[in-house]
Amino acid sequence: MRSDVPKRLIFVGSLFAASILLSACGASASSDATRACVLVHRSIRLYEAAKSVTKTQAHADLARAERLLAEAVSPANLAASTNTYWQALAGTLAEAQQLPESRLVVSLKAQCSAASANEGEYVVPYKSEGQ
Repeated sequence: MRSDVPKRLIFVGSLFAASILLSACGASASSDATRACVLVHRSIRLYEAAKSVTKTQAHADLARAERLLAEAVSPANLAASTNTYWQALAGTLAEAQQLPESRLVVSLKAQCSAASANEGEYVVPYKSEGQ
């Protein structure tokens, strides 16, 4: 009977450790996409604002917009690795290093437009079978 107690403690401890580990690794695709799209929307706002400010300010805004798109690559890749729906967003952001933002804005807006009413969380739109 005494030998069962350490085995039970080890089992319970293992379950507890596993639950902590899984919860720490459990960021969902939608939360990663949300982080990426928040950065994308900030970048687009800066990009569009750069059209109506001084040349010096525009240069600073465009540089910041580029950095925001670069920051969005990692969470977009994480979202795409969990859910293939987000691969288009990850692919478009990967192109941001080779193409000017002006060529990407329409795609980025479309890919980040799937906002739900759940506090701005981005979710995969529902598609019925056959679509």
